[in-house]
Amino acid sequence: MVPFGRVSPLPIVSVDEKGCFLRYDEESGASAFIPRSQMPEGAGVGSFVNALVYLDDGRVTLTAKRPRVEAGGLAALEVKGAGRFGYFLDNGIPKELFLPFSDSVSEHEIGDTVLVYCRLDHENRMCATEYFEKFFRTKAPASFHEGDRVRLFPYARTRLGVKCVADLRFTALMHSGSVPEGLRPGKKLWGIISRIRADGLTDVIPAASGPARDEAQPLQGGSPEGADRASRSKDSRGVHEVSRFGAGSLDAEAVMEVLRAHGGSLSVGDGASPAEIEKTYHMSKGRFKKAAGGLLKAGLIELSKTSVRIAGGGE
Repeated sequence: MVPFGRVSPLPIVSVDEKGCFLRYDEESGASAFIPRSQMPEGAGVGSFVNALVYLDDGRVTLTAKRPRVEAGGLAALEVKGAGRFGYFLDNGIPKELFLPFSDSVSEHEIGDTVLVYCRLDHENRMCATEYFEKFFRTKAPASFHEGDRVRLFPYARTRLGVKCVADLRFTALMHSGSVPEGLRPGKKLWGIISRIRADGLTDVIPAASGPARDEAQPLQGGSPEGADRASRSKDSRGVHEVSRFGAGSLDAEAVMEVLRAHGGSLSVGDGASPAEIEKTYHMSKGRFKKAAGGLLKAGLIELSKTSVRIAGGGE
């Protein structure tokens, strides 16, 4: 049985005027249909087609359309809609990727772009989560060395720089002085491991384009180990790192920076006038409420009509 949520080369076992059947389970001989429009030109019985295998309402489904993200991968996806239990993200195929509310850092609107990790749930269905640091090591595996070229996925801004996922294996830090101008949310780029510190944490810098260690799977469909999970969900103050590059996240980081600059608290809360909020936080009231809502949900701030305070008295 080929893995769910991944693109795999599957053999054509029969063809008719409407399309063909691809075998996805060699042991049972099970196959599923794709339309002729998705068949490579000249393909016939015995040919192989790269197809995504996934579950749709409990039924094994195939598509030869390339998804924007496979299970084990990271991507910036657009919110196409919302339902009773979560959001639906555009994954480039007919089946939208489901992002449960419980896996969302903050509230989103249609058209927002969110950074997500694609995983399989307990029923092998593809779904998304914004809480993806737990899927990656905090330290580079022993097979990586200083000077190695890696594929980077930037996802969070901190006071030291930008946090990245490297080669879908581990997290690394790009210090502020090395961050390229105009780096966008989820914009993948090549990098070089500049230092592996004594504590095992890794620093990276941008690199000119070139082959990564494993160009076949640069930032798609990896199978990172969930090592060191407990240490990744909170920073040194026990605060979840939600300053993601996704929709509204830069505003969230801006709010935190303003609070830090004022000793951790301000007497301008979500009951303040739009003019007060614009003057204090340098953003519209709508953007502030969305950013503050995400920070509040993550436990980073305490919010009232008249004040905002960094949770736990942090700076």
